[in-house]
Amino acid sequence: MAKINMKGLQAEIAQKGYKVYKDKVVPRIERKFKQETAKVLAEFDAHPITQEIEGGPGASNKSGTLGGYGNLFSFIGFDKGQDPISPLRSLLARSIKIRSVRKKRGQLALILSFTVPSEEQIAAASPSPWSTASWVEAVEKGMSGLGRYLYSQKAGRFSSSRSGTAIEATVEVQSGASKSTPMEYTTQILRNMLKSIERSLKSL
Repeated sequence: MAKINMKGLQAEIAQKGYKVYKDKVVPRIERKFKQETAKVLAEFDAHPITQEIEGGPGASNKSGTLGGYGNLFSFIGFDKGQDPISPLRSLLARSIKIRSVRKKRGQLALILSFTVPSEEQIAAASPSPWSTASWVEAVEKGMSGLGRYLYSQKAGRFSSSRSGTAIEATVEVQSGASKSTPMEYTTQILRNMLKSIERSLKSL
């Protein structure tokens, strides 16, 4: 009677089973990540900070970070016509991706590794026009100088203004105002994305 190498047979079955499993699951994972990227971009586009800055120097303070006065575009000090949002959107679109999918030893399961934008990458994509810091970080922590922020949509009023609608006054012009109200931005968006990915992968 021929002897059967049970260990070898089990290993062969496990290997074949893993290949079938991987071939079916990986495409689902890839679709989920495309869906998650689309959701992140949609949340980013809908965020009040994104919309306010995209509104340019004449936008309303939709985020409420300035107490309804002026807007973040001119308060941060961007130049008129500048587009600070596109580099961030581009980073979010290209940075959320699968790095590797490999077999988990002894189990019919996969170990998934993926990337999301780091704090350093976000900072590099959001340079402040007036310092070496990131304007995204500044918005999330709150920015000083609100008391001296003077805003007007009247054409030509501020000839030295970068944005054309605001300047930093030499004296306090907003009594009691010291800094903008902190608001989570990309931190919140990426946290929501990680939670959503976890839920999605559990449903595979």
